[in-house]
Amino acid sequence: MGGFLIFLIVAGILADKGVDWYSNRSSSTTTTEAAHGPSVKVVVNPGMTATEIGRLLEEKGVIDSSSEFLDLVKERGTEDSLKPGIYSLYEDQQALDVVDMLEQGSASPSFKLTIPEGLAVGQIAAILTDGGTISGSSYEDLSKEPAEFFVPKVGDSTPKVTTLEGLLFPSTYYLLEGDGATELIGAQLAAFAEKTASLPWQNAKELGLTPYEIVIVASLIEKEASIAEERAKVAAVIYNRLKADMTLGIDATVRYAVNKWTGSLTTKDLETDSPYNTRVMKGLPPTPIANPGLAALKAALEPAAVDYLYYVLSDTEGHHFFTASYDEFLEAKDKAPKQ
Repeated sequence: MGGFLIFLIVAGILADKGVDWYSNRSSSTTTTEAAHGPSVKVVVNPGMTATEIGRLLEEKGVIDSSSEFLDLVKERGTEDSLKPGIYSLYEDQQALDVVDMLEQGSASPSFKLTIPEGLAVGQIAAILTDGGTISGSSYEDLSKEPAEFFVPKVGDSTPKVTTLEGLLFPSTYYLLEGDGATELIGAQLAAFAEKTASLPWQNAKELGLTPYEIVIVASLIEKEASIAEERAKVAAVIYNRLKADMTLGIDATVRYAVNKWTGSLTTKDLETDSPYNTRVMKGLPPTPIANPGLAALKAALEPAAVDYLYYVLSDTEGHHFFTASYDEFLEAKDKAPKQ
């Protein structure tokens, strides 16, 4: 199946806060359509404001004026209680009728799925398998078939990729009953395109990397930094070590190589002969090792201006000690809490 076709198939899924994935116009003519116009599927995402919803409805041709819609909502005092979901509406519908529907909630059968930030495809697949609604194995298999999808631009160009790892944007999605891995992946790729379009991708050149390599760095940050304010520091350490021609020494890359996300790594694991093993190989791994969110991508594009080369866990809450001194690193490592 061609990439463009699958991109169209994703129409029933939406991403959190402002991404509209579903717009389907029925070819049949019903009595209601004759009165209002063709049917339109409209997705209202979690977190959308009344202004954003009104703009979306006007763009879809459901209402004539978003300002009239907003005035009605304000008059009724329901700006913050319009319910997200997948709605079956019509072109040229009365704004008052639409407001009534949004206040009551969507009747379209759907379910919500949240994909956390920083998970690898295999970890997402495990969540899907546990949920029992979408096949985790199908999701994992399809992620290795980028030619079957509309791969989004990263920065100003579309990367030639062998896997969709890193481009499957973490968010909350609504899916229609019957939707599967194909629809979810298509929506995640579309969300990546929409959510990352305004990032300062021009910084990649200044950092000596391609935009796709920035995604790789962001995936490393996701696996290494659980504290928000440390992301930019971890990014700086990665870039400083690359410039110093040092191995990155990031154990998360080893875990990705051996597909072992829990438990201790063995000596054999750490010596694995893999391009993903940054304890052994210099440079970045060949692909992302996880699917980063916006915060990690921003950190990768805007690293802290520090000379740190090392970091080590300093407490059980996930904070790290950062330093440019190897001796200080060794001393801190001796004091680090056991994992």
